Parts: sequence; structure tokens; C-alpha cells
Amino acid sequence: MKKEFLLSIVLLFTVVYSTAQKSVALHSNGTTTIFGGDTPLTEAYDAAVTGDTLYVSGGNFVAPATINKGLVIIGAGYHPESTAATQKTYITNPSYISLGDNASNLYMEGMELIDGLYKTNGVITDFTLIRCKINGNINFSGSGDPTNATIVQCDISGSIRLQGVTYSLVSNCILRGRLEYSNNNIVKNNIFLYEVTTNAPTYSCNSNTFYNNIFTTGYGPITSTQGSNNNFQYNIFTATSATFGTAPTVLNNYIGVDLATVYVNESEGDYHLLGDASTTYLGDDGTEVGIYGGLVPFKEGAVPINPHISQKSIQTTTDSNGLLNISFTVEAQQN
Repeated sequence: MKKEFLLSIVLLFTVVYSTAQKSVALHSNGTTTIFGGDTPLTEAYDAAVTGDTLYVSGGNFVAPATINKGLVIIGAGYHPESTAATQKTYITNPSYISLGDNASNLYMEGMELIDGLYKTNGVITDFTLIRCKINGNINFSGSGDPTNATIVQCDISGSIRLQGVTYSLVSNCILRGRLEYSNNNIVKNNIFLYEVTTNAPTYSCNSNTFYNNIFTTGYGPITSTQGSNNNFQYNIFTATSATFGTAPTVLNNYIGVDLATVYVNESEGDYHLLGDASTTYLGDDGTEVGIYGGLVPFKEGAVPINPHISQKSIQTTTDSNGLLNISFTVEAQQN
């Protein structure tokens, strides 16, 4: 049944891409409803209930200002290398998305947000953000104690503020801003690109596990003086005299590393490790440090889990029988 449904989604999006119309498919209780027009994402959201799945095609979409349901929302991807045939799924409005108190079990994958995600009050659990590009901050603040948040294989331009978020995972992400107010969380196999000569890449973070990360900063303090009891193991630091806050655990790290000997091409955004580096700088599990190591290595092209249209060919005119030749290459995804 699942395979038949996914095939129907592929056929649907084939029509969508061939007619240049953006669309959202709502899968609810075994029934599929298609939304088109100017605001298909908001209309599909309004019709959905917790537990439903929204499949979003490529294109620019207006999202609801607040997501207050436990939905699965899967786009066509954001990376230019993997969305040439489909266009990326781009959430253009509002400037940021707020998560409501009833957004537990929300799952978002394969899209780019024009700004960020915000959660101020109340508690949500089992929030998952995977293979998304966030052009802003992820800001959990205020009251509540959200648990089991998972942020994996994302590219985040702004800071991540995890105030009140515990027992959660940030893994295999490209982090361009700071990590702030994180307590009792696991931070593994990320790359920290934040490099400000007067600020540490983490701020007021306590009792976290930092394993297998790469910190791009020449600034000595890795966490602010407010940070304490963090566990740093198997991380790469470019600073030659890194400091780690109050009462840290610091074991088996790589200090004072020249990243020119580590990345294939950092200036071009290629964060694969060079051959020697991939066998020299190993993490706690024996795989390489950085985003291509660990249990959930960064997926090439950040392709989402739904069947992926990698190539398309659409003739501009019909043949002698009045038929329009359309050809698509669809690749199944294992993860």
C-alpha cells in the first residue's frame, strides 16, 4: 500500500513539474487530496489533522504562520545539485514559522525556510527537523521542557537556541551561527563555522556531550564562561589553546589543526575530508569526524526520503499524433 501511494505521489508530481504548477498532496487515513493554486500549503495544512502527511512539490510556498499540529511535511529538497529537475521547496512567507503547543511529533524534511523556526512557551516532544536549510535562527525559548528534539543533516544560517530543550540531538549539521542555552543534549558530527574573534561558538551551554565535531574558530574559548560541565571528545579545533568553560571533560581532541589539511575544499563548501584526514581524525565510533561520519552521515544533495525525480525531459511540441513526449527518471530513497 505504501509503495502504491508513493508511486501515485511520483505520478502526481510528474504532472506538477510538467505544467510548472506547485502542489501539495495531503495523505490522510488512506486518502490523498491534492491542493493547487496560490496557497496550497496553507490550504492543505488547514485540512490536515495530527498524524497526516503533506508532500510538497518544488516551488515557493506560503506557510501557515503557526504550525500547531503533529504533521509529517516532506518537500522536494533544497540543495541545488539535487533539485534541478524539481525546483527546491522554498517556504517564503511568513518571515518565520512559529511552533504551537500541539506540534508534538512534527516532522519536517526537504525544504528551505526563508527565515527560522520559533517556539516560545509550552511543551512539545519528538520534534524532528532533517535535511532542511534554515536561513535564520532556530529559537526554543520560554517555559516548558521539550524533549526528544532531533535536528539532523541541516544547514542552519543563524543560531540554535535550545533553552529548556533537553535529551535531544543535533547531529551532522552545518552550523553557521552559535549554539546557545543548550543543556543536557548530544551534539555530534557537526561543523561549527561560526568565527567571530570576540565570541565563542557556544554560549551558556551546560552538561552537553560534544563528540566528533569540527570547530572553525581561532578564538580560544570554545564555550562562554557561563558554560559548565560539558564533555568534549574527539573534536577538531583550529585554536591552538582552546578553553572549554567550567569543569569540562576534555579527552582525545585534536587541537590546533589547520583545516587546509582537513577539508577537500572549504571555500567552495565541500566539507568532505581529505583522504589522510578521513583516517587520521576519527570519532568515538571509529568513523571520521564531521558531517560525513557517525550514524547518520550527511546525504549527498540532501535528498529527502520520498522518491526523487533526478532528471526530466519535456518536449516543447507535440508529435504527429498530438502527443507530448515526457520522460522522468525517478530514484527510490533508502533513507
